[in-house]
Amino acid sequence: MKGLDAKQWRDGVKHPWIGTNDLLAAGIVHAVEGLPADRMRPYIDKALAIAGRGPTNNHQDSWIDMEQAVLAFDLFHDQLQPQEVQRIVDYLEQQLASFTDDETPFHNSAASKFHAYLRVAYGIWGHTPVARVFRDYAITRLYERGLVPVFREFGAGGGWTECGWYCRHSLWHLVQGLELARRFEGYDGYALCPKFFYQRLAYELHQPYPGLWERGAERYSSEGDGQQIYSEFKEFPRLMRTVIAQYFRGSELAQLTASRRRAGTSDHVRLFDFLYEEAPDKALAPAAARLPLSHLAQNIGKAYARSDWTPDATWLRFECGPWFNQHQHFEAGNFEIFHKDILANESGEYCGWADPYAVNWLVRTIAHNCLLINKPDEKWQMTRGGGQTEPANDGGQGNRSLAPFDLRSWKQHPAEYVRGHIAAYCNDDRVTYIAGDATAAYDPSKARRVLRQIVFIRPGLFVMLDSVISTQAEYQKTWLLHCQNEPTISGAGFSLQNGGGSLHVQTLLPESARMEKMHGPTYGGQTYKPAHSYHPPELLPQWRVEVRPGQATCEDLFLHVLSTAGPANASLAREGDSVGAAGSSPITWQVLLRPEGGGVVRLGGKEIVLEAKIIPGPYES
Repeated sequence: MKGLDAKQWRDGVKHPWIGTNDLLAAGIVHAVEGLPADRMRPYIDKALAIAGRGPTNNHQDSWIDMEQAVLAFDLFHDQLQPQEVQRIVDYLEQQLASFTDDETPFHNSAASKFHAYLRVAYGIWGHTPVARVFRDYAITRLYERGLVPVFREFGAGGGWTECGWYCRHSLWHLVQGLELARRFEGYDGYALCPKFFYQRLAYELHQPYPGLWERGAERYSSEGDGQQIYSEFKEFPRLMRTVIAQYFRGSELAQLTASRRRAGTSDHVRLFDFLYEEAPDKALAPAAARLPLSHLAQNIGKAYARSDWTPDATWLRFECGPWFNQHQHFEAGNFEIFHKDILANESGEYCGWADPYAVNWLVRTIAHNCLLINKPDEKWQMTRGGGQTEPANDGGQGNRSLAPFDLRSWKQHPAEYVRGHIAAYCNDDRVTYIAGDATAAYDPSKARRVLRQIVFIRPGLFVMLDSVISTQAEYQKTWLLHCQNEPTISGAGFSLQNGGGSLHVQTLLPESARMEKMHGPTYGGQTYKPAHSYHPPELLPQWRVEVRPGQATCEDLFLHVLSTAGPANASLAREGDSVGAAGSSPITWQVLLRPEGGGVVRLGGKEIVLEAKIIPGPYES
């Protein structure tokens, strides 16, 4: 077993239930070498206990129970008594009618349920006609009528509607289900939306932070509900992209993916390497292939850009898209910057669902690198937990509905779900330009325009212009940047450090800006602390900088220059109705942007026109 010690797995099955991966590994050892009966019995007993509880409709717990029961049934079938076979089959048959949750195709559990139902179908095949019903339900209802239309509608650039952390693990479940169907009966689910799956390989090349992290794994942004600690979840994108690349073997993106091939970082992960990994494809390095240095998934409103393909690259993530599910946060217009470590990062820790910390900090705009417009009497209605926690007024964004059930409901009520959109985008080797219109994410009673434009001049310079128009001058506006360590404010700028990286920020507009640094999840005189924490403090952003105009007006421009290569020492630049910045390092540069979008970049005497439209690159449409 590639990367596995079979004896270690065999002798390690000591506890009544260790987990689905241990169960799968034990089953493989039993198939190859045989296991003593007393090593298999705990798994069988657990399956019988699940069956004994009867059918359930408990979110992800139901499909996890189903998977564990059917795997024990299938892998240790030769150890089951006839009455035990019948008990497990009866339970699974009853689940088909009882388990109605986890079917919205915007949410992670639909993909996971698809995988679980196919495991059940093929695991009990030949024992009951219900196996065919499970198979048809998974493939026809959950996949072909649910997930596939969503992939076709929103999947340009390989984007899916679930958040980063949940998206990464559930797409791995989906791919495992597709592989089951392909290998068991020759069903090719990839062929129903090949563009999504192929372009997902490009998405996966750009999504991780540069370099490798703990145990040699990639490191990812939380992107909504998620965590920064190492876990096997961090390895699921590698497993998923490997299997998809094998399907597209010989293509450019498959060969680019092959250049990222590496060993799994734990025994559990290497189990899946053993099961799925085929002979390596030809490896093609991204730099050698001139793979674009940015990637756009327009319909979900996410973009990534980087300076180069080295581990020390400067990396940008930007999001400004619709509302799809409750793992998302109120963060239209949010950005992150990474260079050698996380520099500008969203705050908060996903360690609760509807407690005061989750409702009033984790998911809220104030915990992200966004903009606030404070209307003193604003109320929030649609929040997690059905109102069990009173929402505080952070001055940020909200939503008008909890989540759509399917694509039809999303299309019937777009005004409830469209919070932001990518307004402009273009990229070449020197510059990436991205603009996001987040106006719809704010209550129309307070916001008329919230448009963010970012120009990334490689290798490490960002010019950011925010055009914000409020309905009333007295509605205070705030520009936010979160960071892990305490920043140093100096004059009209500040700097911060983390790991081996640093970020230097200049505020050029508003000209009379007021700047303040804040520690912890505190605003409005209240501090919202989590009840518990999974993360060590050094992995959590603890600080933020708030920038506010010095005078109250309806229309404000926030102009910032951010650099990962030392102070930019930029100056304010104006030309006609455009505003921007200019500097002389590393070469003479000037960026001019119109408040409504578009502009020009001048680099060393050469001019690049930034059009106020989306110009997609390869693998982005």
